[in-house]
Order: sequence, then C-alpha cells, then structure tokens
Amino acid sequence: MHAVDDSSRSPERVLCPKCLLSNTPSAAFCADCGAPIGMVSTVDPMQLIQAEGFAYRSAVDGPPKLIVLLGMWVIFGPMLLAGPFVLFEVPVRSSETLTLTLVALASAVVLYRTTRNYYVKSRSSIQPDG
Repeated sequence: MHAVDDSSRSPERVLCPKCLLSNTPSAAFCADCGAPIGMVSTVDPMQLIQAEGFAYRSAVDGPPKLIVLLGMWVIFGPMLLAGPFVLFEVPVRSSETLTLTLVALASAVVLYRTTRNYYVKSRSSIQPDG
C-alpha cells in the first residue's frame, strides 16, 4: 500500500460558469469576469445587487440570448411605458417628474441596447463568413 500525501494535492477550486476561470471555493463572484459563482451571491442582499448588476451589464454589453431579451422587456418595458402615463394623468411635483423621466429614459436605453445587441448577433450568425 502506498501512503497518500495530502500536501501534494491542489486545493479545491470552483469553475466560473461564464469564463471557466478557476476560483477559490469561498468566492461568491469570479475574480476575472465578475459572474456570480456561489449560492451566497444570490441570497445575501448586498451580493444580490452585484449579481443583478452583472446580469444587466451582460445583457447590455454583449449579444444576449432570446430569453434574456424577453426578460429585459418584462423588467424594463413597464417602467418605460408607465413614465408618460403617470406624467400626464397625475399631478406631480417637479422632483417626481424628474425621477419618472430618468427612470423612463434609463429603461429606454437598456431596452434599446439589449434589443440592438440581440439583432446584431442574429444577423451575424445568419450571414456566412467570407
């Protein structure tokens, strides 16, 4: 029988699902791309904010999948549509008007960039390379 030397073993690592970088098991987010890699990242309120931010940045920056595009429209579409209705139907103070305008504008930007990225990706996958 051979004795097993535990000191020669490499420590346990966790792979990032997005970029496949090897991270420590205690890490909640990937050291390279910032993707959430642990269960704690979706339970802890402060880390949940970072995980949601990563999801929004991924949808806006890169070519999203169809399910991501639909999810962004479900999240931001009502905010975009509610802005004008609230502004014209309810008497509001100037601070509320500014807030609603900024929310509607931010929603429009996120939806535009996500939709544009999706269609650019779709066209580039259909066109042959050459």
